[in-house]
Amino acid sequence: MQTASGFNAAEAEAFGDSEPRALPCQALDHATGYLMAFAAMAGLVRRAASGGSWHAQLSLAQTGHWLRRLGRIDGVTCPDPSFADVADCLEETPSGFGRLTAVRHAAVMSETPTRWTRPTVPLGTHPPAWPQ
Repeated sequence: MQTASGFNAAEAEAFGDSEPRALPCQALDHATGYLMAFAAMAGLVRRAASGGSWHAQLSLAQTGHWLRRLGRIDGVTCPDPSFADVADCLEETPSGFGRLTAVRHAAVMSETPTRWTRPTVPLGTHPPAWPQ
């Protein structure tokens, strides 16, 4: 979809390459997933308010079209943020690798605070079974 929508060609152009380049992240997949989650929540709100059922249609192609219409910035020459710039979005937790610094969960809910019940651990730490 990145090729069909022109993202790969635009990425190559931004870097001065003649060969298509992949995006540095799966922008179409992630954005479509976030839009699907939003559509599900909006459907639940509408059902609670009005009853009935609700249907949403999303596609990678339409997400790509929407993202392309947002325009472009020169992201190649902009500086990467420093640790201090993002420190308020991070949290430290113990893990199977020692202290882990990671991006804090974006959701903030008063009644059901977000949390991880298990720390990050190396592969093979737990047997391949459903938790009890």
